[in-house]
Amino acid sequence: MATSGKLIIPESAEDIAPSWVQQVLQRDLLGVTITDVYVKGRIGEGEGFMANIVAFDALGTRNGTSQCYSLVAKLTDLSSTLCPRDNLIDYERVEIVFYSRVVPELLSVAADDHRPFDDSFFLPKCYFAATDPSSMVSVRVMENLKTQGFSIKPDLQPLGREEMMLTVGALAQLHGLSHRLDVRSGVPLPEKCTFGPFSPPVVAHLCKKGLKTFAEAFPEEKDLLFRLEKVVNVQRFLEDLADRKSSRLRVLNHGDCWTNNIMIKYDGDVPTAVKLVDWQVIQYVPPTYDLAMLFLCSAGWDVFHNHRDAILAHYHQQLQDTLGQNDPSDLQSYTLEQLKADFQTDCLYGVFSRVMRMEIVLRPDPDFLRMIQEIKEWGVL
Repeated sequence: MATSGKLIIPESAEDIAPSWVQQVLQRDLLGVTITDVYVKGRIGEGEGFMANIVAFDALGTRNGTSQCYSLVAKLTDLSSTLCPRDNLIDYERVEIVFYSRVVPELLSVAADDHRPFDDSFFLPKCYFAATDPSSMVSVRVMENLKTQGFSIKPDLQPLGREEMMLTVGALAQLHGLSHRLDVRSGVPLPEKCTFGPFSPPVVAHLCKKGLKTFAEAFPEEKDLLFRLEKVVNVQRFLEDLADRKSSRLRVLNHGDCWTNNIMIKYDGDVPTAVKLVDWQVIQYVPPTYDLAMLFLCSAGWDVFHNHRDAILAHYHQQLQDTLGQNDPSDLQSYTLEQLKADFQTDCLYGVFSRVMRMEIVLRPDPDFLRMIQEIKEWGVL
């Protein structure tokens, strides 16, 4: 086991002991005593491969009442061969800083509105996040969303209209709270946290593979392929992500908001809540970047074409609700029409994100083809 300050950083499920869990939980739950820990084993959904997520139940008492806490420990998997070690450490660092430094400040802003930390909040509760500087092993201890009824849609199924509504509502919370934090603190988020690392050679390789996959799937679409090759400019997109001098309004973005990182709760077949997970590539960019990626990587043609305006209107309303009336700012005066115009322009980032994932997980399909044909009609492709 590694150490970080006074708390040990577990390297495997065997290191998750009652005494350690008690130390972790006592930071938020004063008076809690943990007597037993039952490790359920590794869990994983979707295509996640960069962490070892261990589910466990912690049994004990608090204020004289028996308690059972269903938790997960997200541990660094340095043995993974699917991601270079240095890249993995960078990804882990981003999420640790996000949960340990940024989330507490976002929660303080939300507390001003008496916003509850329940199913309606956009991310899971994290009790502890730290990295051992010598071993570079990281851990995040979070609530187990699966035991609360949340799950990732199987087989990369696209999100339906109501699922998209909930997801953009979660993004609106993130964007609005981060902007309020910027305004109130006077210190922009880029000075507080680390943002998602991208390796230009890796991204270029993935995009090249993605374009080849598109060409093989739709050999007759030579004009669209030519247009895609022209706009999928890796250097330009990476420069845009890193640009801090742009006059465009920027907020904290999830940066990887697609089906695989969206956990949804249902009442029967009706979606009721959404939590966004895997915060390893957060970005400080215009809010429409998250929305563009969500639509291009998680929606089907019907949602994109027939329900896009309603979903964007819902996002805009949720954003205004999150901003409130007490913090006048540029984002508060951001109109729905401006949002729609920016979305059309920034759809190229969504296309870029889809192409980058095309050869690995998000294969080109007729729905994607119809979406980029419509984007072409907008004059941005």
